[in-house]
Amino acid sequence: MEGKKYRALGKDCRAVSEMIGQVLMVSVVVLAFSLIAVTVFSDGGAMNPPHVPRTDLQESINREDDTVQIFHSGGEAIDLEDIKIILSVNETQAEFNVSDSNVTAYDLNGTELSPTDVFMLGDSIVINPSSKVNITDENATINLYFVDTKSDQVIKKAVL
Repeated sequence: MEGKKYRALGKDCRAVSEMIGQVLMVSVVVLAFSLIAVTVFSDGGAMNPPHVPRTDLQESINREDDTVQIFHSGGEAIDLEDIKIILSVNETQAEFNVSDSNVTAYDLNGTELSPTDVFMLGDSIVINPSSKVNITDENATINLYFVDTKSDQVIKKAVL
């Protein structure tokens, strides 16, 4: 009797080869997609993006003195020579660098910084934009963009 059961199991093998073929095809497809994913998402050939400093800034405008002041209130230090400030007054844009004559940087004690110094916690930048744009108009829409030139990223956008 046991011999008949064994033969009965051995005779019903019609779909086994089809099933093994399907399992093999699925495994080949999964391996192919995983190899493609590893190649695409690996760091080997990709360029690392430039570092964008994370810095907290506070801005203030003094229309009577015709100045804009930017305070470093926390975060990473930034090289002053890597800073570009863009003021947009009623769609008129003006760019300022710390090396400009109408831009002055001060440390926490009020000592003037050179353009090769670092802008860090407690420091401030004072801009006198009167030679390029007019900020004295009370109805003017003034946007300030603080840009890191190394990464070409806007660190802070503010409406004054």
